[in-house]
Amino acid sequence: MRPKYAFQGWFGLLTLILALTLAPRPGEILAQSGQGLEYQNPSVIIPVDLSGTMNLFNIVVTDFLAPKGPERAGGEAPNLNRRLTANLDLTGLFRLVDPRASLESDPQAGLTNGPDLDYAPWVKLGANFIIKGTAETSGSRLTLELRLFNVSSGRQMLAKRLSGSIKDGRAMINRFTNEVLLAITGVPGVFGTKIIYVSGSRADRSVMMTELGSDEATTVAGSRGGPSTMPALGPGDKTAWVHRNGKKWELLVNGRVVYHGEPVIAPAFTPGGAVAAGLSGRTSTNIAMFEGKTPRVITSGGGIEISPTFSPDGRMAYVSDQAGTPSIYVAAAPGSPGARLSPGGKSTDPAWSPKGDKIAFVIGERDIAVINPDGSGYHQLTGGQGRNLHPSFSPDGRLIVFSSSRGGQERLYVMTANGDNQRALSPTLPGNQSLPAWSPVLPDLSK
Repeated sequence: MRPKYAFQGWFGLLTLILALTLAPRPGEILAQSGQGLEYQNPSVIIPVDLSGTMNLFNIVVTDFLAPKGPERAGGEAPNLNRRLTANLDLTGLFRLVDPRASLESDPQAGLTNGPDLDYAPWVKLGANFIIKGTAETSGSRLTLELRLFNVSSGRQMLAKRLSGSIKDGRAMINRFTNEVLLAITGVPGVFGTKIIYVSGSRADRSVMMTELGSDEATTVAGSRGGPSTMPALGPGDKTAWVHRNGKKWELLVNGRVVYHGEPVIAPAFTPGGAVAAGLSGRTSTNIAMFEGKTPRVITSGGGIEISPTFSPDGRMAYVSDQAGTPSIYVAAAPGSPGARLSPGGKSTDPAWSPKGDKIAFVIGERDIAVINPDGSGYHQLTGGQGRNLHPSFSPDGRLIVFSSSRGGQERLYVMTANGDNQRALSPTLPGNQSLPAWSPVLPDLSK
């Protein structure tokens, strides 16, 4: 994921002056304590409005340095620096500014062994925020010291010292990214949260797991005996998926078979951790709850009703063809009558936002749109770039993961919840990728 750098010049300086005039003055976000860093009165520097185009702020990430000298840190440091810039780029909140254009005289300025940071060169560059840091390795151990500065206020916003195994360097960068977002927006980021998906061809499909901010994936369920598909993630990072075992279908929750029999379609978790899914019968397919030994059917439209998704307060959106064309319906609770929500045309793959204020879905088996649960606020997010399917919101509601064929191969993409900043989740993940689902669990910054 190659970051796009921008040089703002006097336009950036004008933006900076406006930000300084209009933005609230930040407080001290984090302070040192005997137990590490603790939160103190977060200030919102960038208000995030997902209903329209977001204003991008210029951020600089300088090369990580050796702790006691002006030279660049070696080893894994360049890769971790690239991971941090890629993370920030993925948020859709920032415009990355190339630090090589700076006229800063001392690269150690603002760091432990350097002088105070001189903000003037960064003002001239049009930067709103700067991240500087050092990286040091000793054997298998890695120590990072990372700092975030607000050019508008001329103060340090965040200082973090992270230490652990070299192999945990990516996790350290993800955690720091989350704290940068907390300091700037008032809400932590979701890097390190889990995304489950399907990889492979129709016959050998496997369920895989990755994280936001990772270039690797692990196998959750293989294709032994038949394909594993249609995964879901729930509270406590519970997993569910469907496995075709010979001529029978299995629904598994946390790796344990909870149902074996007729075809099961598109499982999903309720806010309380129960599992609902489409269950095919002889004459119809209805949504059932899988809470005990026998599935409990909760819809009865008489045709095909599948793909349940739940709001935080327990409302259920789903797909039904009771009006002749597959459309999105919303029920006040599982088992209650549903009302048609989506506009005309075929609508599938609904996904409720974690705040309960939006439902994303697929129109015409090709593009992703969002709509309010009352039917207002319809907005198409994709268009003209292959088939875009199966949206799923990040646990903070800022991002949407989806699958797309726009590059010729089905892969996972991420965009902001208003459709901006569409890009591949991780270009290095192998194979076809489809049917993503994002965990609803927010990262724990206390660890």
